[in-house]
Amino acid sequence: MFAIAALGFRRVVRMCRVLSLEAGLIRRAWRGPITIGSGITSWRVSIRSAIKEGFMELTGEQQAVLDGSRGDYLAKCMRWLVDWGEVMGAKRLIKVDNTHALLPVPNLMAQGASKETMDRYMADLVEACSHGTHPGCTCTVHAAFVTLDEVDVPENDPEQVQMQKDLAVLAADAGFIPTFTCAPYLVGNVPLKDEILAWTESSAVVYANSILGARTTRHGTESAIAASLLGLVPEFGVLLDENRKGTLRIEVTAELEDPPDWGALGYFAGKAAGLGIPVFNGIRRPSQDEAKQLCAALATSGGVTMCHIAGVTPEAPTIDAAFQGDVPEEYLTFDAETLRETYESLRVRTGDEIDSVILGCPHASINELSKIAALLKGKKVAEGVRLWIDTARGTKGNADRMGYTEIIESAGGRILCDTCPTNMRIPAKRIVTHGFKQAHYARGMVGAEVIIAKTDACIRAAVAGRWLGDG
Repeated sequence: MFAIAALGFRRVVRMCRVLSLEAGLIRRAWRGPITIGSGITSWRVSIRSAIKEGFMELTGEQQAVLDGSRGDYLAKCMRWLVDWGEVMGAKRLIKVDNTHALLPVPNLMAQGASKETMDRYMADLVEACSHGTHPGCTCTVHAAFVTLDEVDVPENDPEQVQMQKDLAVLAADAGFIPTFTCAPYLVGNVPLKDEILAWTESSAVVYANSILGARTTRHGTESAIAASLLGLVPEFGVLLDENRKGTLRIEVTAELEDPPDWGALGYFAGKAAGLGIPVFNGIRRPSQDEAKQLCAALATSGGVTMCHIAGVTPEAPTIDAAFQGDVPEEYLTFDAETLRETYESLRVRTGDEIDSVILGCPHASINELSKIAALLKGKKVAEGVRLWIDTARGTKGNADRMGYTEIIESAGGRILCDTCPTNMRIPAKRIVTHGFKQAHYARGMVGAEVIIAKTDACIRAAVAGRWLGDG
């Protein structure tokens, strides 16, 4: 009895320490589950559940690593996974086949940080890259906060760029594939159904779970690095069948004609679902670019980890299967008026003059680059307007060979690799974009007014230097 109580107490202390819970939150978490954080970094936790579930059971090998058999750094990685798993109610660590990890220099994300803090942060990343990735585990790298190319903006600090280049070499030597993209599924990291992943980047997490049928919780920097090096993740959340059940039914009657329309649906559903799992009924199979926009927007306005599209999501051939046999009678409707209102919610502006058009959020596919090149052919971007198209370096290589890059650059546009202007904190006054995620975050991250629009309207605005409407 006393032993059980002691275990529970230790578990609660560890939970409060890991989550940095203050006294008020501890009292609330004791009374019932609470939400920690917001959006992509939010979690539901309960102290009573933490006590009830008990400690995670480790194998002898896992316990040995935790005790330092493979060195201090891997012991720290194992501690990250065990602490996180116990807080989330995991019972064990399971094998992970595939990771997508953050290995970025901070650039302007760490403005004001002391040299000591920066040196410690970089030393930790270098230490991570001194260990090889786990054998058999596919490991790609998320988008960075700088581009490795030369660009004429002060936000791409040459010293930080060199640090990122040095880190990229170390990471590649360790086994991390240097994709530097937020859409790894566009550049070869395409896991199979039921494959266990450890992916950062919320939009890619939703895509992997919902479109590919793979399984990943939302990871941060430390957990994805630890999973990459140890080949393990704590088993909780959507890794388990019972936690992949739909929680919100959305009937779609609006005509979704373009990828941003699917982004609008995701933005609406993410707000409504919060941390739940929306199930869409009544829509056709989306294209890859449409699914990309849907998944990105779902993880932007809410903390959604996955959705079901009846007839599309591999484990949800029917709406009944998506709800695991318990289809709710009540539902929300996404109709033509809701579609219009959702666009308008991200079109708050004080004028029509623009200085930036940002496309490729998440990173553009080769089909999107083809369409943008066709729309720009024979035209010129207006003076004073930056047209940035963000994509993975591998995709740009194909665009180079297919002539799209030359057309875009001749028109005055720029294809930006490894990152995006918002990640770099490039200031802008008024941005036109086709990505709901970009529109949502640019307001707070660079303080810009935003106009969300379809791609052809974005290009017309770039050429005119002002917002011309939907056309």
